[in-house]
Amino acid sequence: MSVVRRLFWRHLGRALFRLSPHPAYGFRRLLLRMAGMHFGSNVRVRRSAQINRPWNLRVGSLTMIGDDVLVRAESPITIGSRCVISQFCLLLTATHDRVPSPIAIGDDCWVATDSLLLPGSVLEDGVVVGARSMVDGRLSAWQIATGEPAAERGPRVLAGDA
Repeated sequence: MSVVRRLFWRHLGRALFRLSPHPAYGFRRLLLRMAGMHFGSNVRVRRSAQINRPWNLRVGSLTMIGDDVLVRAESPITIGSRCVISQFCLLLTATHDRVPSPIAIGDDCWVATDSLLLPGSVLEDGVVVGARSMVDGRLSAWQIATGEPAAERGPRVLAGDA
């Protein structure tokens, strides 16, 4: 990552991001792209989201990062397409007592309000993490998981599949 992009994000990009008008998703995408973030089409990131290192973040198409989401991307974070990271979630790739490790979120996932994903967490495709859950490890595809630490409670069934 170039020093210029890092300096841009640290000294100007973050401030412009936070001060941008509510519906200015395109402007925020431009700032994130200038800072080195890679993403698909129609990604929406709310202005109150805090991303410390956008160059370590890859996001698929039609994904939403909600209000007051805290993304600490000391290591790479990959979020698939058609995902929702709800308000007040924390995605941490490093903590004071853990070696930094990446986070991977598959396609069609929903991380519900106020959830915590710890370093090394992996959500396979279609996972729903219930509100205020803590993920510390791998969750299998198309499962609903809740708790601290999050445990799989049952399969995720879409309306058309019932």
